[in-house]
Amino acid sequence: MNNLLVLPFLLPVLTAVICCLFVGRPGVGRRVFIAISAVVQCALAFYLAIRAFHGPPLVLLMGGWAPPLGVVLVVDGLAAIMLCLSTVVALACILFSYAEIPVWAEQPLRLPLMQLLVAGINLSFLTGDLFNLFVAFEIMLVASYALLTLEANDRHIKEAFPYLAVNMFGSALFLVAAGLAYSVFGTLNLADISRRAEAMQGDFGVMVVAVLLVVVFGIKAGVFPLYYWLPNSYPILPFSLGAFYSGMLTKVGIYVLLRTFGTVFPHNLTPLYTALAWLAGLTMVLAVLGAVSRNFIRGILSFHIVSQIGYMILAIGFFTPLAIAACIFYVIHHIIVKSSLFLIGGTAMFYNRTDNLARMGGLLKASPILATCFLLQAFSLAGVPPLSGFWGKYAIILVGLEEHRYWLVVAALVASVLTLVSMLKIWMGAFWQKLPVDGTAAPEAPAAARAMTAIVCALTLISVAIGFGAEFFFGIAQTAATSLLDPSQYREAVFSLTGKGGQ
Repeated sequence: MNNLLVLPFLLPVLTAVICCLFVGRPGVGRRVFIAISAVVQCALAFYLAIRAFHGPPLVLLMGGWAPPLGVVLVVDGLAAIMLCLSTVVALACILFSYAEIPVWAEQPLRLPLMQLLVAGINLSFLTGDLFNLFVAFEIMLVASYALLTLEANDRHIKEAFPYLAVNMFGSALFLVAAGLAYSVFGTLNLADISRRAEAMQGDFGVMVVAVLLVVVFGIKAGVFPLYYWLPNSYPILPFSLGAFYSGMLTKVGIYVLLRTFGTVFPHNLTPLYTALAWLAGLTMVLAVLGAVSRNFIRGILSFHIVSQIGYMILAIGFFTPLAIAACIFYVIHHIIVKSSLFLIGGTAMFYNRTDNLARMGGLLKASPILATCFLLQAFSLAGVPPLSGFWGKYAIILVGLEEHRYWLVVAALVASVLTLVSMLKIWMGAFWQKLPVDGTAAPEAPAAARAMTAIVCALTLISVAIGFGAEFFFGIAQTAATSLLDPSQYREAVFSLTGKGGQ
């Protein structure tokens, strides 16, 4: 049954290939096919999650070759959570894109490329070695480059350039880090690195490799001072794609940081944890100031991605079992809330034909359900109790107080207040103020607006369920954190299997 582990990568790849080679031009049939594939991917992720949470990590030796020689796929609690989130958000964004744009206007490569993006993200969660993590990142990034520029005009291409340049630099640095890791440890298999690194505690080479990987995944996650490429490039995407990028892409960097520090490296890299915590504080405050300065929905929400990443990095920087569990809970909350906020922005733009707050208005009257969804998600993002964003922040701040990191706690609280201020700016501009004289809040396609609102409502309900069911979801996060912080479980699961070329 562990052969199923390859399907979260293989299914989206096959879907993309079939769409390009056999289905051709966009049509209703192709949309139904992709939607069915997305539903199957979602069901598969939840099935793997149930199995991963009721036993040891699931392991698949590709081609029957034993580690560290062969390629290994591993699904433990954290990877299972990320697979579920990736497939749920992908399904929501695909369905939203059907309402966002009529079938005759759909770019033929948009959905196949999105499937390749999903494949790269899923492989990042599945892979058990550094080289294939690099391959997964490249699949993900090449697809993201193509999607970013596919429907862009000349001005947008200019905005996309920093995204391409910085991420290509990150990829080159990743390759250097992988080469250095091989020279230090003699292997690229994560379980094998973990085993060897444990015997090399205090070695300078281990610290150098760890620092390089922090820089690489800090770029991917958007940590200060490496985030400037993100707030200008994400707003050029269509809202359905922006929602998927904002929900998942930076979280791949967070996932790998959690995996690296939790499972792979020894848990005594205190100077690195401290540096991460202070970088997180700067990320939270400076990025939220950027959000306050913007006057259009995508711009504000894009800066918020970076600011909220700061909370997750802060939790990793504290590096206690409770902090890691809080980080995982915060990732669950943020992926759902941030994706839905982008989709709410897309629906608001559908009504007002712009997301410039100076030219928007009247949406409270035009769509009270959409207004309610926005308020719930905005309060959740700011950390208002008892919504989902509150519980993650509460646990992180609690750890900060226990560890006597008072200035970082103050930074987290200030960022929360400024987040609320900037979200209220959207509320006042798009929902509360009266409609501009020359504008209209009546959508040209009411059925499409209803479909968009229904998808937004579904994600909002999931977010509300996370907040009111915080005990259950925090329990899941704690189980995943416990497994993550016990490398022996991961190593035992990987090396317990025998295969060709085994020692």
